[in-house]
Amino acid sequence: MSYPGVPREKLPWFPSINPEVCLMDLDCVNFCSQGVFEWDPETRRPFVAHPYSCIPGCDSCAQMCRAKAISFPSKEEFRRILSRLREEARRAARPPGGG
Repeated sequence: MSYPGVPREKLPWFPSINPEVCLMDLDCVNFCSQGVFEWDPETRRPFVAHPYSCIPGCDSCAQMCRAKAISFPSKEEFRRILSRLREEARRAARPPGGG
């Protein structure tokens, strides 16, 4: 999904992992086709290695996590921020002095 005029790095949509709940079963690492997660052999835990590779709005990894250790921002908060970012992009695209 693309958001014209809004750089992906400004979109606050990516997972976080609760290490207290995580089963360390690698399901998230193996599941995510975007490569968001990686395994840390030192801590023996998965971590969010590439947050901006996550597709905005996708929360499939959280739904499939048996431990429910993966969370995302609320979709309502994401929509609110996206609306603000789109408005900022529209304002920035206007010619100086234009309306």
